[in-house]
Amino acid sequence: MIADGTGQRSTAWFRSRIGYLTGSKISEIMKAGRKKDEMWSETAKSYLYQVAAERLFNPVFLEDDEVFQDYLDQTSFTSKAMEWGTEQESSAIELYQKMFLKDNDVVPMPSCRHKSIPHFAASPDGGIYEKGGLRIIEVKCPNINTYMKYRLLIHDAASLKETEPKYYWQMMAEMSCTDAKSGTFITYTPWLTKPIHHAEIERVEDDIKLMEERVILANEFIEQIINK
Repeated sequence: MIADGTGQRSTAWFRSRIGYLTGSKISEIMKAGRKKDEMWSETAKSYLYQVAAERLFNPVFLEDDEVFQDYLDQTSFTSKAMEWGTEQESSAIELYQKMFLKDNDVVPMPSCRHKSIPHFAASPDGGIYEKGGLRIIEVKCPNINTYMKYRLLIHDAASLKETEPKYYWQMMAEMSCTDAKSGTFITYTPWLTKPIHHAEIERVEDDIKLMEERVILANEFIEQIINK
């Protein structure tokens, strides 16, 4: 694991991830195209075109906070629900720690680059250092109907993959980039008498290998775009 040391969602954090394939978007490259011989779906290609463009970002503009913020504003979308979810993450982590952890604390995690695959990084919402190694956590604070869906359906890696594959691949990417031995998926809403649900997500080596292979192929595709 190679950590950049910057706080999540800061300007420096976004800047450090420019041109990288990241955990939160990695699910987009996991599906092939509709035709039998198509390596990438249209969604995947759109994402890879953006990453390719970011690798050509003018360094003068990249280091200019105001100009770079204009780029972030243009390319990112944040709804009120998403903003609310982000605001609730710390409350979710605090409650999880209080209810389920006795001897360990959840520590903040920066953007973590993969130790051998270039341009590949992920940012877990937190980490727990235990005797067996690092366990990462991923927190989601959805609306109440989605929360109840997750509470009913998500209990392990297989059910997370079936119910919300984008979060499954995000957690596999986070484990890959941090060398974590496992992860915990936490979902939270403060309004209910049972406000928190968590599921232990084991590291699935075959899927991590498949994902890493797709990342390597994606990097090759991006280089072809840049150099063509």
